[in-house]
Amino acid sequence: MTHTEFLSSILRTVRETGAVSALDQLRSERPSFDGAGYHDTKAVFYVWAIDRLVAGGLSDFGVLWHPLLEAHSPQVWWSAATLASAAAADRFVPSELACAGEPQPCEPKVLLAA
Repeated sequence: MTHTEFLSSILRTVRETGAVSALDQLRSERPSFDGAGYHDTKAVFYVWAIDRLVAGGLSDFGVLWHPLLEAHSPQVWWSAATLASAAAADRFVPSELACAGEPQPCEPKVLLAA
């Protein structure tokens, strides 16, 4: 699966059933990232990024061509060492490079009605 195909599958799921469902699906299917196996921190990052772009009103074309979704984009929020770690591959690790007040990748949460 190419990077664009991977993003397209997340985008389709986010639009149809939401970000929580998209992440649940990734975690159950555990697709390979760049041929290196499943990576939970990157999975959370791409679901978070796509959800933000969809919420911002971008079209599918606008989402898929957005620089936030480039393959190297996670390196803005995490060091190469952290991304290469087993901990980041196994489970989501919070960003270490984002400054206070900046958007931070996070796991999507289910919104409950009041």
